[in-house]
Amino acid sequence: MSPNMSKAGPGSPEDGTPGPAAQVPPAEARAAEVPVVEVPPVEAPRTDVPRTDVPPTDVPAADAPPVAGLPTPGGPPPGAFPADGQLPPAAPMPFDPWAPPGEAEAAALAAAGHAASSTPPPAGWPPPPAGAQPPPGWAPPATGWGAVTPGAVSGYQGMYACRPRPTNGLAIGSLVTALTCLSPVALVLGVIALVQIHKRQERGRGMAVAGVVLGVLGLLFGALATVGLVLGDEDGSGPRRPAGPRGSVTWDKVAKGDCYNPAQGTGDAGRQVSWVTKVPCSLPHHSEAAGTAPVAAAEGGGYPGEDAILKSADALCKPVFDSYVLDDWAVPDGVGLSYMYPTRGSWRASGGAVICVLEDVDAQHKGSLRTDRTTLTPAQLAYLEAVKPLNAAADDIPEDEVEDAPADYRAWAATMAEATQQEAEKLAAIAWPEGARAPGEAMVASKPAAVEAWHAVKTARDGAELARAVQRAEGLLRDSVGEAKAVRAALGLSTGEHPGDIQV
Repeated sequence: MSPNMSKAGPGSPEDGTPGPAAQVPPAEARAAEVPVVEVPPVEAPRTDVPRTDVPPTDVPAADAPPVAGLPTPGGPPPGAFPADGQLPPAAPMPFDPWAPPGEAEAAALAAAGHAASSTPPPAGWPPPPAGAQPPPGWAPPATGWGAVTPGAVSGYQGMYACRPRPTNGLAIGSLVTALTCLSPVALVLGVIALVQIHKRQERGRGMAVAGVVLGVLGLLFGALATVGLVLGDEDGSGPRRPAGPRGSVTWDKVAKGDCYNPAQGTGDAGRQVSWVTKVPCSLPHHSEAAGTAPVAAAEGGGYPGEDAILKSADALCKPVFDSYVLDDWAVPDGVGLSYMYPTRGSWRASGGAVICVLEDVDAQHKGSLRTDRTTLTPAQLAYLEAVKPLNAAADDIPEDEVEDAPADYRAWAATMAEATQQEAEKLAAIAWPEGARAPGEAMVASKPAAVEAWHAVKTARDGAELARAVQRAEGLLRDSVGEAKAVRAALGLSTGEHPGDIQV
């Protein structure tokens, strides 16, 4: 206690022992005032029990505030103590966690091995109570709430970081599959991911939505492309075929007068091929294009169908052949009439036409078979036009024998007689060049006898006479072949014999 506080003398009610006043040295008196504190084992301070430490004894009594249950500085009221002289228990002082420790508490801390901190008080530390002078460098120990560390059970609980929401795996898969053009998979994964995200409160909604949108767009583009290909294939506007063998062209690039062979590895002669290799007609070749013939399109301008083209191809190509090959004697044996026709996919590229072809499937030939107005002299052209009707009529001979089809032979004989008469008139009108006049005139002179023989066939009275008349007329026709060869040789036309420069 400070020197300003009063001390009870001997025999006072406070000490209960009469006698003269004891002379106690000041140091001893201060020591006597310090209560002995039993230091318990060191353990974590309990913050849930109010501290009942005795307030500092060195605070002047005059400055100490009155506390309920304690006598005032003027002394206890009469009758405050019992008769036996024992002091009543002192009421606990209000606990101040920021107050500096007293000497007894400091001694207890020292005994427990807790030295007073030499760290100066931190900024903003409240000033000590009036009259109290803390030692230099003294820092009060952490007590009360100040001693509670964050996270302690009885003190302030620290904040915990919120666990992040996981990202939905299907949402990631939807976006990845959409970017790799797997639109159906992306759409399915995206829809499932959206449902899971809503239920589980997961992240990835943006990726799932993007996967669904890209999946839908991919399906739409795929559907449009498919429809475009189907419609394009219907009218022949589909994609062109890939590149063929080196030096080859598509069949629709073959023009009138071109000689060609099927491109190597793309097909055989006589079969429809997509790629051909053009060659000069002087080199061995299987085919020669005589020209094109337009095909009637279907209603609406589309592809008419393969069956319709095949049914009309022969009739369409016959006038093409007749105008390209006026001299049918120039066509070698084995060469037939053929054509290349468009499929549905090549309908537009072909221009909607068939290509009429002279083709020998088994053998190759040299030289062109073209004998049209662009390759013939006037005398050659006049001769071929004169004999053409009779040659055509001779090809229509009935297939049955005379005794089996007499009516057919009579009708054929009438056609032959008329064609022979027309041939004689046209041959007589030709301005024969020098060297061809004599064989030409001889040929004209033989025609009246041929006309008479064909008339005899028409007027035969019975089967036997009809047979003899047909035999005589066919004999005169065979004899005219020699006359025709003489004229052809004189005019420079084919005699029906094909030397090595024509056939190999």
